[in-house]
Amino acid sequence: MIRAFVAVPVEDPVVRRRLAGARSLLPPLHGLRWVPESQLHFTLKFLGEIEDDRVEAAKAATAVAAAAPIAGRAVPRGARPAGPFRVALEGLGAFPSRGPAKILWAGCGEGAEALTDVGGVVEEVFAAGGFPREERPFSPHLTLARVKDPDAGRRLSRALVSIPTEPFGGISVSCLVLYGSELTPRGALHTELLRVAIESPAAPQ
Repeated sequence: MIRAFVAVPVEDPVVRRRLAGARSLLPPLHGLRWVPESQLHFTLKFLGEIEDDRVEAAKAATAVAAAAPIAGRAVPRGARPAGPFRVALEGLGAFPSRGPAKILWAGCGEGAEALTDVGGVVEEVFAAGGFPREERPFSPHLTLARVKDPDAGRRLSRALVSIPTEPFGGISVSCLVLYGSELTPRGALHTELLRVAIESPAAPQ
């Protein structure tokens, strides 16, 4: 068994540093586990634990999804061709929206709709490959920290109300990565299983 997910990595070192610096916008809070800078990413689909013999099927679905917005394979109705594009990262929020926060995230500005389209393509392609569908609609966000203490979650929710929208910069969405994830006492360790470039629109014939 392997724990796996499909994501868009954040690889710009300047944007990474700005996202990691988001903690300076918050009051001192204990009980938050911050995602390491090197592992910041947009999760498009969490596969959970999959059998070893399903890894190749997951790789194949990732490759198809990277091409699907261009080639027209398994594209949800209304989805636009994506190709490489940019996403602006801005603002902080938390899940759930009511009660103690459990996840601290950075939101999307420009490019959020295109990223949502890609998330929809990934969902459709993996469903066609026999992987269970996600019940909740895809909402583009980048997890910055997980809250381990309910009291810290309540204080975080209160603090976010007064924090202004902070721009963190833009990233290029140019590839999909299938990750394996190992849970350890110090947090999850992610390993790339496959990286596929998102195809550009074909030139007119």
